[in-house]
Amino acid sequence: MNPLLFGVITGPNFQAAEAALSASILSIHGIELRLDYFEEFDIEEVKAFIACCPLPVMLTLRRQDQGGRFQGSEEERLNLLKLLCQLKPAFIDLEFDVPATWRKKLFESYPHISFLSSYHDFHGMPDDLEAVYSQVKTPHAHIYKIAVTANSSLDALKVLCFAKSHSNQDKIIAIAMGDYGHPSRILAPVVGTFLTYAPLGDSTAPGQLTADELQSVYRFSKLNRNTQVFSLIGDPVDKSLGALIHNAVFEDANLNAVYIKIPLKKEEISAFFNLCKHLPFKGFSITMPHKEAVLAYLTQPSSQVKNIGACNTIHVVDHKLLGFNTDGIGALNAIEKRIKVKGKRVVFIGAGGAAKALIYEAAERGAQITILNRTPEKAIDLALSCNGRGGGWELFPEACKSGYDVIVNCIPDSDQIEEDWILPGKIAMDIVYVPKDTPFLMKAKRQKCQIVYGYEMFAQQALEQERIWFLKEIDLGRAYTIIEKVVRQLLCG
Repeated sequence: MNPLLFGVITGPNFQAAEAALSASILSIHGIELRLDYFEEFDIEEVKAFIACCPLPVMLTLRRQDQGGRFQGSEEERLNLLKLLCQLKPAFIDLEFDVPATWRKKLFESYPHISFLSSYHDFHGMPDDLEAVYSQVKTPHAHIYKIAVTANSSLDALKVLCFAKSHSNQDKIIAIAMGDYGHPSRILAPVVGTFLTYAPLGDSTAPGQLTADELQSVYRFSKLNRNTQVFSLIGDPVDKSLGALIHNAVFEDANLNAVYIKIPLKKEEISAFFNLCKHLPFKGFSITMPHKEAVLAYLTQPSSQVKNIGACNTIHVVDHKLLGFNTDGIGALNAIEKRIKVKGKRVVFIGAGGAAKALIYEAAERGAQITILNRTPEKAIDLALSCNGRGGGWELFPEACKSGYDVIVNCIPDSDQIEEDWILPGKIAMDIVYVPKDTPFLMKAKRQKCQIVYGYEMFAQQALEQERIWFLKEIDLGRAYTIIEKVVRQLLCG
């Protein structure tokens, strides 16, 4: 059975609850009524909602120390829960530490209700999840829920590993709350979690994703224990379009795969790859600032990675990390849709890690390379390695006088570039893709240049990643059409 996605309704009344259900019914498999969030309710209203709801209903009336909002005494709450059990909902969520004799009585009195034993930590991640699990596990519950707060992506992966190790024996709900916890919600079906939650209105836990996002972007209902997982790692990753484009390709090609985003600090990389060994990760996209740091963890870097000293793509094959760099290929493929660079004069602005991959690829394709950088020494050293010439900003007038065919901006602050350094009518590219029209490209447009947008490089390098990961399983031409369409819609409207 695939994990369920329960929409969480917080009221404030049953009129709002019915509207929320109606708006989201196609995206979810069940409803959790957080009655402790309702302004007020009576038993008859709850009974009527359960009777009319076409989906299974979970009733929750949580006390404040476990993240709820129930204002009455504990005796009042337990008495009310007894009355709610009489309505025979599909599920009742009870805290793990409610009185054992009371839980046992309900468990035996209402055999058609599935009872949860739940634990919440809104402050952090317990040192020992197994110890927590031993507290939560009781013979008088059907489902065991542990929700903790992830203070890093490593915490989320630990929760996923925990769920994977227990889901074959028990019905487990394991959630890492907070923004770092997104992977635990998206990958719930992959590790066998019984269900996860999405708000149909106000959030009831930090870091929740909407039901629509889980279904439309990550195809939650199609994920399972055999799903291959791919991820972007970097810091930050929140603005990346990778999940949108790669998941669109996976869906079109009917691949059992999902792509997620994982924010990761540099000091977490070693622990990250160790945890990933226990989960079905098959590939990674690497963004700043980790393109050089991941080199130490590669089993087999490509010759290009060795030359460039940076990796932006990893393919996991038989537990080995194979490293590649698709940045240069993506950029040059985008440029060569306009002009073949063999024998052409190409000026690169910048000599950092982002520029290096492009410069090496252009040299491989036979371009005549000029590298101009604010720090001349870096440009000169890089130019020597590719039989080009390099220098500081002072060489721009000479480069313009000599002429060039293509100019590529590889620095983030293109305000530094004078407009008269951009020769009229040439091909101009910026590797930055947000915003679409950078200051550099705006200057190039005024010079009547032929523009190559950063998003074109992004689309081409993503296509190359798809080729590495799924060489025989996707149609590259069709994949590029999908990638470009998604990127253009997102960036160009």
